[in-house]
Amino acid sequence: MFDIVIRGGLVVLPQGPSRVDLAIGSDGTFHAIGAPSELEGKQIIDADGLVVLPGGIDPHVHIKMEFSKIQKTMDDFYTATVPAAMGGTTSIVEFAIPTEGETTQEALSRRYQEAAGMSLIDYNFHAVVVGHTFAESLAHLRGLKDQGIGTVKVFSAYSDSIGLTLGQIQEVFRICHRENLLPLVHSETESLILKGIADQVAKNNLVPHGHLDSRTALAEADAIRSICAMAADADVPVFIVHVSSADGSAVIRERRLSGQEVYAETCTQYLFLDDNVFWHPNGELWICSPPIRTKDHQEALWKEIKLGTLDLISTDHNSFSREQKALNRDDFRKVPNGIPGLEFRMPILISATLEGRFDWLELAKLTAEAPARIFGMWPRKGIIAVGSDADFLLVDPNGETDLSIGHMATDYSPYEGTARGRIHQTWVRGNCLIKDGEVLVERGYGVRLETPRG
Repeated sequence: MFDIVIRGGLVVLPQGPSRVDLAIGSDGTFHAIGAPSELEGKQIIDADGLVVLPGGIDPHVHIKMEFSKIQKTMDDFYTATVPAAMGGTTSIVEFAIPTEGETTQEALSRRYQEAAGMSLIDYNFHAVVVGHTFAESLAHLRGLKDQGIGTVKVFSAYSDSIGLTLGQIQEVFRICHRENLLPLVHSETESLILKGIADQVAKNNLVPHGHLDSRTALAEADAIRSICAMAADADVPVFIVHVSSADGSAVIRERRLSGQEVYAETCTQYLFLDDNVFWHPNGELWICSPPIRTKDHQEALWKEIKLGTLDLISTDHNSFSREQKALNRDDFRKVPNGIPGLEFRMPILISATLEGRFDWLELAKLTAEAPARIFGMWPRKGIIAVGSDADFLLVDPNGETDLSIGHMATDYSPYEGTARGRIHQTWVRGNCLIKDGEVLVERGYGVRLETPRG
Protein backbone atom coordinates (compact mmCIF):
# COMPACT_ATOMS: atom_id res chain seq x y z
CA MET A 1 0.00 0.00 0.00
CA PHE A 2 1.64 3.22 -1.24
CA ASP A 3 0.79 6.77 -0.19
CA ILE A 4 -0.37 7.91 -3.63
CA VAL A 5 -1.00 6.05 -6.88
CA ILE A 6 -1.42 7.82 -10.21
CA ARG A 7 -3.66 5.45 -12.13
CA GLY A 8 -4.62 5.06 -15.77
CA GLY A 9 -2.45 7.68 -17.47
CA LEU A 10 -0.19 7.51 -20.51
CA VAL A 11 3.15 7.98 -18.73
CA VAL A 12 6.14 9.40 -20.63
CA LEU A 13 8.96 7.17 -19.39
CA PRO A 14 12.61 7.40 -20.58
CA GLN A 15 11.99 4.58 -23.05
CA GLY A 16 8.76 6.14 -24.33
CA PRO A 17 5.09 6.53 -23.43
CA SER A 18 3.48 3.58 -21.66
CA ARG A 19 0.15 2.90 -19.98
CA VAL A 20 1.39 2.28 -16.42
CA ASP A 21 0.57 3.31 -12.87
CA LEU A 22 2.92 5.30 -10.64
CA ALA A 23 3.34 4.93 -6.87
CA ILE A 24 4.59 7.82 -4.73
CA GLY A 25 5.95 7.45 -1.20
CA SER A 26 5.84 9.77 1.78
CA ASP A 27 9.31 11.06 0.86
CA GLY A 28 7.93 12.58 -2.34
CA THR A 29 9.72 10.24 -4.74
CA PHE A 30 8.45 7.59 -7.12
CA HIS A 31 8.48 4.21 -5.34
CA ALA A 32 7.12 1.90 -8.02
CA ILE A 33 5.97 1.69 -11.62
CA GLY A 34 3.41 -1.02 -12.28
CA ALA A 35 0.94 -2.38 -14.76
CA PRO A 36 -2.50 -0.73 -14.84
CA SER A 37 -4.43 -1.33 -11.57
CA GLU A 38 -1.52 -3.36 -10.13
CA LEU A 39 -0.53 -0.81 -7.47
CA GLU A 40 -2.65 0.12 -4.46
CA GLY A 41 -2.52 3.42 -2.64
CA LYS A 42 -4.10 5.32 0.23
CA GLN A 43 -4.94 7.99 -2.34
CA ILE A 44 -5.77 7.18 -5.95
CA ILE A 45 -5.43 9.92 -8.60
CA ASP A 46 -7.43 9.10 -11.71
CA ALA A 47 -5.33 9.93 -14.78
CA ASP A 48 -7.47 8.11 -17.31
CA GLY A 49 -7.32 9.94 -20.64
CA LEU A 50 -4.41 12.11 -19.44
CA VAL A 51 -0.73 12.24 -20.39
CA VAL A 52 1.75 12.12 -17.49
CA LEU A 53 4.84 14.21 -18.34
CA PRO A 54 8.01 14.83 -16.31
CA GLY A 55 7.84 18.28 -14.73
CA GLY A 56 9.36 21.01 -16.84
CA ILE A 57 12.75 22.50 -15.97
CA ASP A 58 13.54 26.01 -17.20
CA PRO A 59 17.23 26.82 -16.71
CA HIS A 60 17.02 30.34 -18.13
CA VAL A 61 14.71 32.77 -16.33
CA HIS A 62 15.07 36.24 -14.81
CA ILE A 63 12.96 37.02 -11.74
CA LYS A 64 13.00 40.15 -9.57
CA MET A 65 15.75 41.56 -11.74
CA GLU A 66 17.03 45.13 -11.72
CA PHE A 67 18.75 46.02 -14.98
CA SER A 68 18.72 49.75 -14.18
CA LYS A 69 16.84 52.11 -11.89
CA ILE A 70 13.90 52.21 -14.32
CA GLN A 71 14.22 48.68 -15.70
CA LYS A 72 13.04 46.33 -12.95
CA THR A 73 11.00 43.26 -13.68
CA MET A 74 7.52 43.17 -12.18
CA ASP A 75 7.70 39.80 -10.44
CA ASP A 76 9.22 38.25 -7.33
CA PHE A 77 9.89 34.62 -6.56
CA TYR A 78 6.27 33.99 -5.62
CA THR A 79 4.47 35.89 -8.36
CA ALA A 80 6.81 34.32 -10.93
CA THR A 81 6.71 30.73 -9.72
CA VAL A 82 2.93 30.49 -9.32
CA PRO A 83 2.41 31.00 -13.08
CA ALA A 84 5.45 28.81 -13.71
CA ALA A 85 3.73 25.97 -11.86
CA MET A 86 0.43 26.69 -13.59
CA GLY A 87 2.33 26.34 -16.86
CA GLY A 88 3.93 23.03 -15.93
CA THR A 89 7.40 24.18 -14.86
CA THR A 90 8.48 22.48 -11.63
CA SER A 91 12.12 23.63 -11.32
CA ILE A 92 14.05 26.68 -12.43
CA VAL A 93 17.65 27.84 -12.48
CA GLU A 94 17.87 31.62 -12.18
CA PHE A 95 20.83 33.98 -12.45
CA ALA A 96 22.61 35.76 -9.63
CA ILE A 97 23.67 38.81 -11.65
CA PRO A 98 25.66 41.23 -9.47
CA THR A 99 24.40 44.78 -9.18
CA GLU A 100 26.87 47.67 -9.37
CA GLY A 101 29.79 46.98 -7.00
CA GLU A 102 28.52 43.54 -5.99
CA THR A 103 30.72 40.44 -6.27
CA THR A 104 29.66 37.04 -7.54
CA GLN A 105 29.34 35.64 -4.01
CA GLU A 106 27.48 38.69 -2.69
CA ALA A 107 24.99 38.39 -5.54
CA LEU A 108 24.42 34.70 -4.79
CA SER A 109 23.81 35.40 -1.10
CA ARG A 110 21.31 38.14 -1.94
CA ARG A 111 19.45 36.02 -4.49
CA TYR A 112 19.13 33.05 -2.15
CA GLN A 113 17.58 35.36 0.45
CA GLU A 114 15.12 36.68 -2.14
CA ALA A 115 13.99 33.18 -3.15
CA ALA A 116 13.85 31.55 0.29
CA GLY A 117 10.32 31.29 1.65
CA MET A 118 8.90 32.64 -1.60
CA SER A 119 9.35 30.20 -4.47
CA LEU A 120 6.51 27.78 -5.09
CA ILE A 121 8.77 25.44 -7.10
CA ASP A 122 12.31 24.11 -6.65
CA TYR A 123 15.17 26.37 -7.68
CA ASN A 124 18.85 27.12 -7.85
CA PHE A 125 21.06 29.83 -9.37
CA HIS A 126 23.80 30.16 -11.93
CA ALA A 127 26.73 32.18 -10.62
CA VAL A 128 27.54 35.23 -12.76
CA VAL A 129 30.82 37.09 -13.24
CA VAL A 130 30.61 40.71 -14.41
CA GLY A 131 33.15 43.32 -15.35
CA HIS A 132 32.95 45.77 -12.47
CA THR A 133 33.98 43.20 -9.83
CA PHE A 134 35.87 40.84 -12.11
CA ALA A 135 39.08 40.39 -10.12
CA GLU A 136 37.35 39.84 -6.78
CA SER A 137 34.80 37.45 -8.26
CA LEU A 138 37.32 35.12 -9.89
CA ALA A 139 38.38 33.87 -6.47
CA HIS A 140 34.75 33.06 -5.61
CA LEU A 141 34.49 30.53 -8.43
CA ARG A 142 36.65 28.11 -6.48
CA GLY A 143 34.00 27.69 -3.80
CA LEU A 144 30.93 27.24 -5.98
CA LYS A 145 30.87 23.44 -5.99
CA ASP A 146 30.78 23.43 -2.18
CA GLN A 147 27.61 25.53 -2.40
CA GLY A 148 25.95 23.10 -4.81
CA ILE A 149 26.48 25.29 -7.88
CA GLY A 150 28.04 23.97 -11.08
CA THR A 151 27.55 26.81 -13.57
CA VAL A 152 28.91 30.28 -14.31
CA LYS A 153 27.28 32.79 -16.67
CA VAL A 154 29.23 35.45 -18.57
CA PHE A 155 28.23 38.01 -21.21
CA SER A 156 30.26 38.86 -24.32
CA ALA A 157 28.03 41.94 -24.83
CA TYR A 158 26.94 44.83 -22.57
CA SER A 159 30.53 45.89 -21.85
CA ASP A 160 29.25 49.15 -20.35
CA SER A 161 27.64 47.24 -17.49
CA ILE A 162 27.83 43.47 -17.01
CA GLY A 163 29.82 42.27 -20.02
CA LEU A 164 33.36 40.88 -20.12
CA THR A 165 36.12 41.18 -22.67
CA LEU A 166 37.15 38.03 -24.54
CA GLY A 167 40.33 37.99 -22.49
CA GLN A 168 38.34 38.01 -19.27
CA ILE A 169 36.07 35.26 -20.55
CA GLN A 170 39.17 33.21 -21.34
CA GLU A 171 40.27 33.58 -17.69
CA VAL A 172 36.86 32.39 -16.50
CA PHE A 173 37.07 29.38 -18.83
CA ARG A 174 40.44 28.35 -17.42
CA ILE A 175 39.09 28.42 -13.87
CA CYS A 176 35.98 26.51 -14.99
CA HIS A 177 38.29 23.81 -16.38
CA ARG A 178 40.12 23.48 -13.04
CA GLU A 179 36.94 23.59 -10.93
CA ASN A 180 34.76 21.40 -13.19
CA LEU A 181 32.25 24.21 -13.77
CA LEU A 182 30.13 24.70 -16.88
CA PRO A 183 30.31 28.22 -18.35
CA LEU A 184 27.17 29.67 -19.92
CA VAL A 185 27.71 32.45 -22.43
CA HIS A 186 25.50 35.19 -23.84
CA SER A 187 27.22 35.22 -27.23
CA GLU A 188 27.03 38.39 -29.31
CA THR A 189 30.03 40.31 -30.63
CA GLU A 190 29.98 43.69 -28.94
CA SER A 191 31.71 45.67 -31.69
CA LEU A 192 29.28 44.41 -34.34
CA ILE A 193 26.32 45.31 -32.15
CA LEU A 194 27.64 48.81 -31.51
CA LYS A 195 28.21 49.28 -35.23
CA GLY A 196 24.72 47.95 -35.94
CA ILE A 197 23.16 50.38 -33.47
CA ALA A 198 25.15 53.29 -34.91
CA ASP A 199 23.95 52.37 -38.40
CA GLN A 200 20.32 52.45 -37.30
CA VAL A 201 20.79 55.76 -35.52
CA ALA A 202 22.27 57.21 -38.71
CA LYS A 203 19.20 55.99 -40.62
CA ASN A 204 16.89 57.36 -37.90
CA ASN A 205 15.54 53.83 -37.64
CA LEU A 206 14.86 53.75 -33.90
CA VAL A 207 11.48 52.01 -34.15
CA PRO A 208 11.20 48.46 -32.73
CA HIS A 209 12.25 46.83 -36.00
CA GLY A 210 15.49 48.81 -35.76
CA HIS A 211 16.40 46.64 -32.79
CA LEU A 212 16.38 43.56 -35.04
CA ASP A 213 18.34 45.39 -37.73
CA SER A 214 21.00 46.40 -35.20
CA ARG A 215 21.65 42.94 -33.69
CA THR A 216 22.47 40.77 -36.67
CA ALA A 217 22.75 37.01 -36.96
CA LEU A 218 26.39 37.65 -37.89
CA ALA A 219 27.01 39.19 -34.46
CA GLU A 220 25.64 36.05 -32.83
CA ALA A 221 27.49 33.57 -35.05
CA ASP A 222 30.78 35.45 -34.80
CA ALA A 223 30.65 35.44 -31.00
CA ILE A 224 29.68 31.76 -30.82
CA ARG A 225 32.63 30.89 -33.05
CA SER A 226 35.05 32.80 -30.80
CA ILE A 227 33.54 31.44 -27.59
CA CYS A 228 33.72 27.85 -28.82
CA ALA A 229 37.35 28.30 -29.90
CA MET A 230 38.29 29.65 -26.46
CA ALA A 231 36.41 26.84 -24.71
CA ALA A 232 38.28 24.29 -26.81
CA ASP A 233 41.57 25.98 -25.95
CA ALA A 234 40.70 25.83 -22.23
CA ASP A 235 39.46 22.23 -22.57
CA VAL A 236 36.14 23.07 -20.96
CA PRO A 237 32.58 22.33 -22.12
CA VAL A 238 30.46 25.39 -22.89
CA PHE A 239 26.74 26.18 -22.98
CA ILE A 240 25.48 28.78 -25.47
CA VAL A 241 22.32 30.46 -24.25
CA HIS A 242 19.30 31.67 -26.27
CA VAL A 243 20.46 30.77 -29.81
CA SER A 244 18.27 32.79 -32.17
CA SER A 245 19.65 32.33 -35.67
CA ALA A 246 20.42 29.89 -38.45
CA ASP A 247 23.97 31.26 -38.50
CA GLY A 248 24.59 30.73 -34.81
CA SER A 249 23.14 27.24 -34.71
CA ALA A 250 25.20 26.27 -37.78
CA VAL A 251 28.39 27.14 -35.91
CA ILE A 252 27.30 25.01 -32.96
CA ARG A 253 26.50 22.07 -35.24
CA GLU A 254 29.93 22.39 -36.87
CA ARG A 255 31.69 22.40 -33.48
CA ARG A 256 29.69 19.46 -32.20
CA LEU A 257 30.43 17.44 -35.33
CA SER A 258 34.12 18.11 -34.73
CA GLY A 259 33.76 16.45 -31.32
CA GLN A 260 33.69 19.53 -29.11
CA GLU A 261 31.47 19.40 -26.02
CA VAL A 262 29.11 22.29 -26.79
CA TYR A 263 25.58 22.55 -25.39
CA ALA A 264 22.96 25.03 -26.55
CA GLU A 265 19.41 26.17 -26.04
CA THR A 266 16.89 28.16 -27.98
CA CYS A 267 13.77 29.82 -26.61
CA THR A 268 10.06 29.61 -27.33
CA GLN A 269 9.92 33.12 -28.79
CA TYR A 270 12.44 32.23 -31.51
CA LEU A 271 10.43 29.13 -32.49
CA PHE A 272 6.90 30.54 -32.42
CA LEU A 273 7.27 34.26 -33.22
CA ASP A 274 8.90 36.10 -36.13
CA ASP A 275 9.90 39.66 -36.99
CA ASN A 276 6.32 40.63 -37.93
CA VAL A 277 5.76 41.33 -34.22
CA PHE A 278 7.90 44.46 -34.53
CA TRP A 279 5.43 46.02 -36.98
CA HIS A 280 2.63 45.69 -34.43
CA PRO A 281 1.45 49.10 -33.08
CA ASN A 282 3.05 48.06 -29.78
CA GLY A 283 6.06 46.38 -31.33
CA GLU A 284 8.25 47.37 -28.39
CA LEU A 285 6.56 44.63 -26.34
CA TRP A 286 8.63 42.00 -28.21
CA ILE A 287 12.05 43.63 -27.88
CA CYS A 288 14.50 41.11 -26.43
CA SER A 289 18.14 40.24 -27.09
CA PRO A 290 19.04 38.47 -29.23
CA PRO A 291 16.03 39.67 -31.24
CA ILE A 292 13.17 37.64 -32.64
CA ARG A 293 14.19 37.07 -36.26
CA THR A 294 12.69 36.32 -39.67
CA LYS A 295 10.88 33.10 -40.56
CA ASP A 296 13.92 31.58 -42.28
CA HIS A 297 15.81 31.68 -39.00
CA GLN A 298 12.79 30.23 -37.21
CA GLU A 299 12.61 27.34 -39.67
CA ALA A 300 16.35 26.70 -39.32
CA LEU A 301 16.04 26.46 -35.55
CA TRP A 302 13.31 23.83 -35.88
CA LYS A 303 15.60 21.81 -38.13
CA GLU A 304 18.49 22.11 -35.69
CA ILE A 305 16.31 20.83 -32.86
CA LYS A 306 15.51 17.76 -34.91
CA LEU A 307 19.22 17.31 -35.72
CA GLY A 308 20.09 17.49 -32.03
CA THR A 309 22.16 20.66 -32.37
CA LEU A 310 20.00 22.43 -29.77
CA ASP A 311 19.62 20.52 -26.52
CA LEU A 312 16.68 22.24 -24.89
CA ILE A 313 14.08 24.98 -25.07
CA SER A 314 13.94 27.66 -22.36
CA THR A 315 12.26 31.07 -22.07
CA ASP A 316 14.73 33.80 -21.00
CA HIS A 317 11.69 35.06 -19.08
CA ASN A 318 11.63 38.79 -18.18
CA SER A 319 8.37 40.18 -16.89
CA PHE A 320 8.10 43.87 -17.78
CA SER A 321 4.83 45.77 -18.10
CA ARG A 322 3.30 47.56 -21.07
CA GLU A 323 4.07 50.88 -19.40
CA GLN A 324 7.74 50.03 -18.91
CA LYS A 325 8.04 48.89 -22.51
CA ALA A 326 6.19 51.90 -23.93
CA LEU A 327 8.03 54.57 -21.95
CA ASN A 328 10.69 54.92 -24.67
CA ARG A 329 9.02 53.07 -27.53
CA ASP A 330 10.41 55.56 -30.09
CA ASP A 331 13.99 54.58 -29.27
CA PHE A 332 14.64 50.85 -29.18
CA ARG A 333 17.93 51.44 -27.34
CA LYS A 334 16.01 52.51 -24.23
CA VAL A 335 13.30 49.82 -24.21
CA PRO A 336 13.77 47.18 -21.47
CA ASN A 337 15.00 43.97 -23.09
CA GLY A 338 13.06 40.78 -22.48
CA ILE A 339 9.60 39.25 -22.73
CA PRO A 340 7.48 37.21 -20.31
CA GLY A 341 7.14 33.52 -21.09
CA LEU A 342 7.64 31.29 -18.06
CA GLU A 343 3.97 30.29 -17.87
CA PHE A 344 3.55 29.48 -21.56
CA ARG A 345 6.64 27.42 -22.47
CA MET A 346 5.16 24.01 -21.65
CA PRO A 347 1.64 24.74 -22.99
CA ILE A 348 3.05 25.96 -26.33
CA LEU A 349 5.32 22.94 -26.64
CA ILE A 350 2.57 20.53 -25.60
CA SER A 351 0.43 22.04 -28.35
CA ALA A 352 3.29 21.60 -30.83
CA THR A 353 3.50 17.95 -29.79
CA LEU A 354 -0.22 17.42 -30.33
CA GLU A 355 0.20 19.02 -33.75
CA GLY A 356 2.96 16.53 -34.64
CA ARG A 357 6.12 18.66 -34.38
CA PHE A 358 7.43 16.47 -31.53
CA ASP A 359 6.51 13.16 -30.02
CA TRP A 360 6.00 12.94 -26.25
CA LEU A 361 9.47 11.54 -25.63
CA GLU A 362 11.14 14.35 -27.60
CA LEU A 363 9.13 16.88 -25.61
CA ALA A 364 10.22 15.33 -22.31
CA LYS A 365 13.86 15.36 -23.39
CA LEU A 366 13.81 19.01 -24.50
CA THR A 367 11.99 20.35 -21.44
CA ALA A 368 13.03 18.04 -18.60
CA GLU A 369 15.69 15.41 -19.28
CA ALA A 370 18.23 17.58 -21.10
CA PRO A 371 18.18 20.47 -18.61
CA ALA A 372 18.36 18.00 -15.70
CA ARG A 373 21.36 16.22 -17.21
CA ILE A 374 23.24 19.35 -18.28
CA PHE A 375 22.67 21.30 -15.07
CA GLY A 376 23.39 18.63 -12.47
CA MET A 377 19.86 17.62 -11.42
CA TRP A 378 19.80 14.16 -13.01
CA PRO A 379 18.40 11.70 -11.98
CA ARG A 380 16.68 13.47 -9.09
CA LYS A 381 14.83 15.65 -11.59
CA GLY A 382 13.81 15.42 -15.23
CA ILE A 383 12.64 11.81 -15.30
CA ILE A 384 9.77 9.61 -14.18
CA ALA A 385 11.65 6.73 -12.56
CA VAL A 386 11.81 4.91 -9.23
CA GLY A 387 13.87 6.99 -6.80
CA SER A 388 13.38 10.29 -8.64
CA ASP A 389 11.41 13.22 -7.26
CA ALA A 390 7.73 12.90 -8.13
CA ASP A 391 7.67 16.03 -10.30
CA PHE A 392 5.13 15.58 -13.07
CA LEU A 393 2.21 17.05 -15.00
CA LEU A 394 -1.19 15.63 -15.78
CA VAL A 395 -2.04 16.90 -19.25
CA ASP A 396 -5.47 16.77 -20.85
CA PRO A 397 -4.75 16.42 -24.59
CA ASN A 398 -8.33 17.34 -25.44
CA GLY A 399 -8.30 20.61 -23.52
CA GLU A 400 -7.19 24.09 -24.57
CA THR A 401 -5.00 26.82 -23.08
CA ASP A 402 -5.64 30.51 -23.68
CA LEU A 403 -2.25 32.04 -24.48
CA SER A 404 -3.50 35.61 -24.43
CA ILE A 405 -4.40 35.53 -20.72
CA GLY A 406 -1.88 34.43 -18.15
CA HIS A 407 -1.04 34.82 -14.49
CA MET A 408 2.42 36.36 -14.84
CA ALA A 409 3.16 39.66 -13.12
CA THR A 410 2.64 41.71 -16.25
CA ASP A 411 -0.31 43.05 -18.21
CA TYR A 412 0.40 41.43 -21.58
CA SER A 413 1.24 38.14 -23.22
CA PRO A 414 3.68 37.91 -26.14
CA TYR A 415 1.51 35.15 -27.59
CA GLU A 416 -2.09 35.09 -28.77
CA GLY A 417 -4.79 32.54 -29.52
CA THR A 418 -5.18 29.12 -27.95
CA ALA A 419 -2.86 26.16 -27.58
CA ARG A 420 -4.00 22.57 -27.82
CA GLY A 421 -3.89 20.68 -24.55
CA ARG A 422 -4.37 21.81 -20.94
CA ILE A 423 -2.27 21.20 -17.85
CA HIS A 424 -4.76 19.75 -15.39
CA GLN A 425 -2.38 19.28 -12.44
CA THR A 426 1.24 20.10 -11.55
CA TRP A 427 3.04 18.01 -8.91
CA VAL A 428 6.38 18.67 -7.19
CA ARG A 429 7.97 16.15 -4.83
CA GLY A 430 4.78 14.18 -4.48
CA ASN A 431 2.48 17.10 -3.72
CA CYS A 432 -0.08 18.62 -6.06
CA LEU A 433 0.77 22.33 -6.37
CA ILE A 434 -1.78 23.30 -9.00
CA LYS A 435 -5.14 21.73 -9.81
CA ASP A 436 -7.29 23.30 -12.51
CA GLY A 437 -5.62 26.67 -11.99
CA GLU A 438 -5.93 26.65 -8.19
CA VAL A 439 -2.84 26.89 -5.97
CA LEU A 440 -2.93 24.16 -3.31
CA VAL A 441 0.29 24.79 -1.33
CA GLU A 442 1.73 27.73 0.59
CA ARG A 443 4.32 30.10 -0.77
CA GLY A 444 7.83 28.90 -0.07
CA TYR A 445 7.05 25.25 -0.87
CA GLY A 446 9.95 25.19 -3.31
CA VAL A 447 13.36 24.13 -2.02
CA ARG A 448 16.88 25.09 -3.00
CA LEU A 449 18.44 22.47 -5.22
CA GLU A 450 21.99 21.22 -5.38
CA THR A 451 23.13 21.39 -9.01
CA PRO A 452 26.85 20.59 -9.11
CA ARG A 453 28.14 18.84 -12.24
CA GLY A 454 30.02 15.56 -12.08
